[in-house]
Amino acid sequence: MKKSLKNETVIKQKTCKAEENAGECFCDDAIAPFVGALFKAVTECDDRPVVVVCFGTTAISGDSLGPMVGSILKDRYDVPAFVYGTEEHSVNGKNMNDWMSFIRQVHGDALFIAVDASLGASDKVGQIVLRNDGVCPAAIKGKKARFGDVGILAVVAESSDDPLMQLMTVSPLYVQNLADKIGFMLKSVLC
Repeated sequence: MKKSLKNETVIKQKTCKAEENAGECFCDDAIAPFVGALFKAVTECDDRPVVVVCFGTTAISGDSLGPMVGSILKDRYDVPAFVYGTEEHSVNGKNMNDWMSFIRQVHGDALFIAVDASLGASDKVGQIVLRNDGVCPAAIKGKKARFGDVGILAVVAESSDDPLMQLMTVSPLYVQNLADKIGFMLKSVLC
């Protein structure tokens, strides 16, 4: 894949009254750069299959973003892509290495889109970040290996000395709102 994206593109969480009434909470100015950059990345993959890997666990509210996005993509939108990591079958710190080995073996030539939750500065909370070099799943445990050609991170809470506690105290409704936005954005690109 050509490195056509800047290192990262940030989408701030915004809502729009007209679109809230239509059932989706997205403003064109918020979604357009994200979808445009991701669409460019996907279309430049020379017809490689797309695989979306959603990291996280439903056991921790702040880390449940990935499985929520996976379930949204499979159950609500039925996207034409392979999706790993759902609320029913998560790809998390305990099984991540096995899943990543399996996915790379089965889908070696695919374009990998990785989705994960993140902690960040207080002014970044609520932002969705698009990266052209994947994500670092399980970074909270000190694992720093990157995965994916395209990374989608949602900053769910502020960084602190106790990241696990920060993730545990995030509102599930807040995470669901971010997951809905990411799911809609990915559906816009993949369908």
